[in-house]
Amino acid sequence: MTTSEHELRERLSQAYALPRGPVRFAALDAVFRHADAAGDVPFAFSARMNAISDFRHGGDPTRAFLAFSWCLATADRQPEVVHAHHTRTLLWDFKWIVWALPQFPDIPLERTMAVLDDMQRRYQLAGHSLHAVHQHRWLVAHHVGDMAAAQEAYDRMVTAKRDSMSDCQACVPSGQVRHLTSLGRYDEAITIGEPFKRGGCTEQPQWMLSELLTPYLRTGRFDEAVEAHRDGYRRIRADRHHLDNLAQHVLFCGLTGNEARGLELVERHLSWLERPSSPYAAMEFAASAALVLGRLRATGHADLTLSRRSDDGTRRWEATVAEVHDEVAAQARTIAARFDVRNGNRHQSERIEARMAATPVAQHVPLTVLAGRVTTSERTTDPALAALVERVAARTAAGDAAGAARARLDVAHTLRNAGRQEDAIEAAEEAVRSLDRAGLRDEALRCRHLLWELYRRAYHHRDAARVVLAELIRAGNLPDGLPPLETILEDAADLLHGTEGFTHLVTAADRHRANGDADAELRVLRKALGRLANQPPDDVAWAVLARVDALGEEARPASAELSGRDQVTAAQLLNRAGRTAEALDRLDRAVSLFGGDELADDRRSARLYRARLRLRLGEPARAEAEAREVLAEDPDEYGYDATALLSLALRAQGRADEAEKALAAQDMDEDDLDYYEQDLEPDDDED
Repeated sequence: MTTSEHELRERLSQAYALPRGPVRFAALDAVFRHADAAGDVPFAFSARMNAISDFRHGGDPTRAFLAFSWCLATADRQPEVVHAHHTRTLLWDFKWIVWALPQFPDIPLERTMAVLDDMQRRYQLAGHSLHAVHQHRWLVAHHVGDMAAAQEAYDRMVTAKRDSMSDCQACVPSGQVRHLTSLGRYDEAITIGEPFKRGGCTEQPQWMLSELLTPYLRTGRFDEAVEAHRDGYRRIRADRHHLDNLAQHVLFCGLTGNEARGLELVERHLSWLERPSSPYAAMEFAASAALVLGRLRATGHADLTLSRRSDDGTRRWEATVAEVHDEVAAQARTIAARFDVRNGNRHQSERIEARMAATPVAQHVPLTVLAGRVTTSERTTDPALAALVERVAARTAAGDAAGAARARLDVAHTLRNAGRQEDAIEAAEEAVRSLDRAGLRDEALRCRHLLWELYRRAYHHRDAARVVLAELIRAGNLPDGLPPLETILEDAADLLHGTEGFTHLVTAADRHRANGDADAELRVLRKALGRLANQPPDDVAWAVLARVDALGEEARPASAELSGRDQVTAAQLLNRAGRTAEALDRLDRAVSLFGGDELADDRRSARLYRARLRLRLGEPARAEAEAREVLAEDPDEYGYDATALLSLALRAQGRADEAEKALAAQDMDEDDLDYYEQDLEPDDDED
């Protein structure tokens, strides 16, 4: 049995409802297989084209290679399935395919060069400039260490005419900065890069800020380097697609005497090496991590522990600095050796060895308030903050790890109270690590709650907020002075949508139930029920509905508005399960509860929904009466929906002429009924 286009689109929609990553990508693979089995080439082509960018930004270039190759071959074989915008997108995608291919040592260079030649041929046939082609020939030559070829391609790129296939105004200079930095032309790199460190496209400004770190350091522009690190790292810390850029920030820590900060970055991102965006990115990060960890070991901190976890979060363990150093150094060398075999030289191994053995450019460049970073004068005159920072230093010097950790937490709170969001986050991140090491569980949980409050205020910290929330949930009972976990979970549901937010609400309701607070349980379950309005019914949905019904009956709440909307959501669930008669009963209850003028809109919407269900049950006369009444009450707001249902009800009774007149009166035609006619078809699971 083949899959219809409607079913394919449903599967595709369900795949994109999943979080970006392995689960979504596996679901997309299944969609592709079903489309191929159904022989629906246009759909399969469009679905793969749209997924290429998702694969790339989700850190899975292998799937992107496969999708791109399939689409390119299909476009050559069946050009009739390719829209004009797809033709342009395929040419555009050539660029980052060529960018990614050299990063996999098992892909022969000959194949990469063949793709480059094909890219050039297609660009010329389409009448495009070779600006982007020269840029990517430079990239490949630079990767293999052929600096003469790299310089030749670079010179051709900067003199070629830009056109619509060229990378954005910030991405091209980012590549130029990398090239000039590799040649030691740091001032020139800064001159070219600085105008573009504020933005550009989805890759910017984080890429440019990462590239500028080394030129800034090598020219003694430490303040600019610190700001580039702080801003650039904040933008990419939750995105494994930028693992190679993250490596530059870890390297920056190793070159500026900030091994403690580097250790935090290594600990936070080490699990990404299990599923890196590419072997090249893994090598870059592992080598930078080896530099930081090697310096820590050399200064007597070999036995310092790192908290580790598997990439999927299912395993947690500890390892020493010395153990992790040896692990990542070996990983960097192994990958570099694979590149050397493929490239026919030792360029990558020599470069990686130099990175792991690099000496600091400066003994200490303060990155955070706790480390002594000085910003504008108005931010450094707070005597209370200055005293706290001094207390951290004094307690640390005295060997009082617990006292220093508590003082760091006080600094974080002070910065939060002063409205210095990012400074407070950095201080709290340092504090929670210190508190964990000192074994101060309650203070560490208070610090994690502070981080939760700080992270949730900014979208770019959303993933970090999830991580710290999971740590609070695992802790269970929280120390005095913090809100109960059920309150935190309810707040989290307001921040996190979809299944994630719904699950937090159900967990919060369970905790209220365990505490014997039925009113709070009902309030939270109503929120959860509202999240189910457009979700397919399942066992969890039915369980939530049953609990709301039972608690509502016991409480007999005074708020008809809430109760009526509960009934509408219940009707939607029942209707999707094919239980239309039960859904109608719920709508009857909802309409009776939506009393008063202030709830008139809710009442009319429920009545029109009831008219739709009466049509499904074969009761067109009652549906007609419902639609006419709503149309008479508010023709401006509900005229379109009410007229469509009225017309269908009249047709169902054999009164086609009246149906046509009703449509004409509302300036509607047959096409306006398509949605409603589809809606009246039985659901797949309806008997």
